[in-house]
Amino acid sequence: MKKSLLYLCTALGAFSFANAQEFFYDNYNTLTVGNIGTNLAGTVLGQGGYYTYGGTGATNATFQVVSDTPTQGNVVQMTGSATATGTWYLFKDITAGWAARTTGNNILNVEFDIFTGGATTSKNTARVYIFNSDGSTVLGGLSLNLETKAISGIAYYDPNNGGVNPIGTYSFNLGASNAVINLTASSWVRLGLSYDTVTKDVVWKGPGFWVGVTGATPATGTTAPSEIDYLHTAGTGNTVSATSKFDNLMVRANATENLLGNSSFNTTKAVFSIVYPNPVTDFASISLVDTTINAITVMDINGRIVKSGNSNELATAKIDLSDLTAGIYLMKIETDNGVSTEKIIKK
Repeated sequence: MKKSLLYLCTALGAFSFANAQEFFYDNYNTLTVGNIGTNLAGTVLGQGGYYTYGGTGATNATFQVVSDTPTQGNVVQMTGSATATGTWYLFKDITAGWAARTTGNNILNVEFDIFTGGATTSKNTARVYIFNSDGSTVLGGLSLNLETKAISGIAYYDPNNGGVNPIGTYSFNLGASNAVINLTASSWVRLGLSYDTVTKDVVWKGPGFWVGVTGATPATGTTAPSEIDYLHTAGTGNTVSATSKFDNLMVRANATENLLGNSSFNTTKAVFSIVYPNPVTDFASISLVDTTINAITVMDINGRIVKSGNSNELATAKIDLSDLTAGIYLMKIETDNGVSTEKIIKK
């Protein structure tokens, strides 16, 4: 049931990663192409510390590491059911990390890339969920309808309407005035999801939206998160299978919501030709189409800014990364048409 009680996430102050605790950042490039796990009961660790879970119709091949575009590198791929039943889970336990977090870091921030996929009649959905301490409740989530490309927020929620609708897991449209937002087909999109374990606020952030809702207290367990899940669901009336792809999953505890690394979110995506070379040794070049670069910021995987500068509104730019240590970095490129974040590898 779609609900419309959303609040706009207005100015939250300057973002800060100073006290952030990163639980993990997974880009899958070091994993072996092929099956992630060997067990579908969710009890044996597979590649990258992930568990796989699936009922009738799922196989080990349902959960794969595959090689994608040169920019994305290796990604996670899940293949859905061709029937109206079947929900598959690929998840990572964060119980120990959450228990050991610094006092005051009560907000779980989750960011990930998702591939929207091409045209399909499949009713499958691709989702990312935060489950609570005993696994009984979806504290917050995002769901992509692979047929329509509609993106929805998920939260455990109290409609507070005199019992007409019970407390439970609800789906929310994320556009202004409860409008449906459809993502662009066949594109990689970065999305953000956060959950405040004290206030129970859920925030969703992505192209065209930055909204949230105050959730309800779980019926069992606590508001503490226990796992982050990739899900692939069958869909009512489904007869066609589809695949979902995920990449660059970043999970951290913070004192504030700081999804996607900026407090004002530009919803128009610029059109980029290429960031090259990638991997990079010394200089990285950025070339755009039909827009110009205003500023470039390079962050490490913990969100710390390691390089920044303006480019005087040029269509191309070059940035010196020779002094950075080898590793994975995120390059935020601000343009006349919007903001995009690209993953780069420094050799």
